[in-house]
Amino acid sequence: MKYNTISILSFTIFNVSSLLANTVHIQVPTVISPPEVTVKVISPIKIHSDEKEISPLRLRQNKTVNKSIGFSKRVPPDYKNINETIATGIVSDSNISKVSTFLTFKIIPIETIRENLKKNNFSILAEYKVDKKGLITSIVFTNEAITKNASKKERGFAGTLRLLINKKSGIISITNPIYLMKAFLQEDYNNLLAQQTLKKLNQTFSNLENSKDIVKYTKLGHYRFMDNMPYYKDMEVIASGSNHKLLENARKSKKIIYEHLLENGSVIIGIELSKRTRKFVKKIGYQNAGLLPYPILIENNQAKTLAPQYYIALMYPMLNMTQFMSIASIPGAIKKDCARVFR
Repeated sequence: MKYNTISILSFTIFNVSSLLANTVHIQVPTVISPPEVTVKVISPIKIHSDEKEISPLRLRQNKTVNKSIGFSKRVPPDYKNINETIATGIVSDSNISKVSTFLTFKIIPIETIRENLKKNNFSILAEYKVDKKGLITSIVFTNEAITKNASKKERGFAGTLRLLINKKSGIISITNPIYLMKAFLQEDYNNLLAQQTLKKLNQTFSNLENSKDIVKYTKLGHYRFMDNMPYYKDMEVIASGSNHKLLENARKSKKIIYEHLLENGSVIIGIELSKRTRKFVKKIGYQNAGLLPYPILIENNQAKTLAPQYYIALMYPMLNMTQFMSIASIPGAIKKDCARVFR
């Protein structure tokens, strides 16, 4: 697909003009390397720090403080404080300070992953090769409790977890259930279930550690990349019709990677984006490519998808403005790919 100058200039969702108008010179402090700490149960994280956090996730509009677009390295603010206190048990909702996006561990054979998930009553919905060489594999999995909890209006996106095998880095990452459920379940978030799921993952896989992608827990319920960008609730309606007809049309496209039937009759499907569109994960980093296959919710005679600007930012929380602008055409391309599935 070719993009002309006019279409690029029209990409107003990133408010480029307003950003340029408010440009200030900043001096990024030297990042202090963290001490090497080995922990087993990693999330959630409780921080004791009086320092004010300047988030790389958005540009602050307050002109009286320094503004930050991002960091030269994928290092979260206050990284030096991350391992001060690790909450390893069932903690109350109010005690959680920061949460990692993923839990990581060293690569193991895929056969072992399948066996471990099955032993611990998880069901695999799909194994998807993200890259053409098969070095990056996304595994979509769930269980009865996760499925039941997601069987509410517009909550179906919380019905699965993702595991990414990255043979290039030798690392496996799993979406942190606390992170994902807090973001996708909104006011229906069940902290006890999230904690129990986290505990179950620690029983399934050994030596889980935090990813460097970390977000303040209180921001997850109203997360967005920056001002004027979409929230979770700002879903895109890409097709209408009876649920049965929508699913039937989607199956004909042969783009469905998995189907997940929820208890309320809704269905989540994961689709394969076009070859050109899905290359964006290579540009911004395969380490978080578990967001693919791209999820679509079929519910109440509509097919909805999370706004790409929201979903990409949530799954790549350390993405800075320069990186996001490098994939400026992708949100539109994703919406077109999703809509084609139902034609």
